[in-house]
Amino acid sequence: MPRRPALALLGVVAAALTFVACGGSPSADSGGETLAVVTKPLVIATTPIVGDLVSRVAGDRVAVETLMPPGADPHDFEPSAAQAARLRRAALIVENGLGLEQRLQPAIDAAEREGVPVLSLGELLDPLPLDESGDAHGHGADDDHAHSGETAVTDAALDPHVWLDPERMARAAMIVAAELARVTNADDATAATLRNDAQQYAAAALAAATTAEQLLAAIPEPRRILVTNHDALGYFANRFGLTVKGVIVPGGSTQAEPSAAEVADLVKVLRATRVPAIFTESTTSSRLPDTIARDAGGNVRVVVVTTDTLGRTGAADSTYAGLITELARRIADGLRST
Repeated sequence: MPRRPALALLGVVAAALTFVACGGSPSADSGGETLAVVTKPLVIATTPIVGDLVSRVAGDRVAVETLMPPGADPHDFEPSAAQAARLRRAALIVENGLGLEQRLQPAIDAAEREGVPVLSLGELLDPLPLDESGDAHGHGADDDHAHSGETAVTDAALDPHVWLDPERMARAAMIVAAELARVTNADDATAATLRNDAQQYAAAALAAATTAEQLLAAIPEPRRILVTNHDALGYFANRFGLTVKGVIVPGGSTQAEPSAAEVADLVKVLRATRVPAIFTESTTSSRLPDTIARDAGGNVRVVVVTTDTLGRTGAADSTYAGLITELARRIADGLRST
C-alpha cells in the first residue's frame, strides 16, 4: 500500500523540534564533522537525484541533506549508524521508493515507526510493472502501460526507475512542493513560492526531454534498440521511442546475477539484431558487459552511462536536466556507431 505521511503530526514536528544539520554539507553522513545547530526543519533525501529535486524546490526554506553521495549505487547503498540516527531526527524523508533503496529501507522504516513522515515518490508517479517498462519482457516502446496508484501490485514487481521519464519528474516536483508546504506549515505566500520553484524545475526537466528527443532522432529506426546491463531504461525507452531488447541483470536491481543460459540468450540477441552497443551504468562493474560484447563478436561496444545517480559537481550529468541530456547523447552516439 502507498505510504501515507502522518500529516496531522507535521505541524507539530515543524514547530516543536529543533533540528541539527551538517554545517554547509549536503551529505547526511555526519561521522566526525563539526555540527551546527539550526532551526530549519531537516529534510533528508535518499539519492542524489531526489536530493537535487528537493533542493531546487525547497531553496533555503529547509535544511536539505542527501544520504547517498554522487556515484553511489542506490541498490547497494547501506547507511552508517550516524545516518540512520539522523533519519530519526528529520521532519521529512523523501525517497524514490519502489524497492530502489534496498539496504537503506530498514533505517527508513525505523524512522517512520518513530513518527517521521516519509514521502515515497515512485508510487505516486504511475509506476510501470517491470515486465511492461521495456521490450526486454515482451512489450514495445510505444505501448502505454502506465498504472494508477490504485493498481494492486507489490513494490517488488514495479520498476523503480521513474526518474528516467522527465514528464514524471515534472509531476514529482509539484508533489514535493506540496509536501514541503505541509512540513513547514507554510503560509500562502511561501506555498506559492514553493510551487513556482517546482514549476521552474518541471520546465527544466521538460526542456531536457525536448533536447533528448532531438539527440535521439538521429538514430536510424533499425538501431533504436537497447541492450543494457540492468533493467533501468524502461521508462526512458517508453518516453523516447526506443525498445529494450536485452538486459544482463534481470529484475530492476543491480544485485542479481544472470544465469549462464540468460547470458547465452543475450549473446544471441546481440548477434541477431546487430545492436552496436551495450549500455552499462557508471555505478556498476563493466566486467560482464565486456565479456558479453566479446562473445557477441562484431563491433559491439560497451558504453558507460549514468542512470541511477548524478555526476559530481561540474560534470555534464551533475543535475537532473544534465543527466537526461547526457544519457540521450551517449545512447545516440552508441547506436549510431558502426
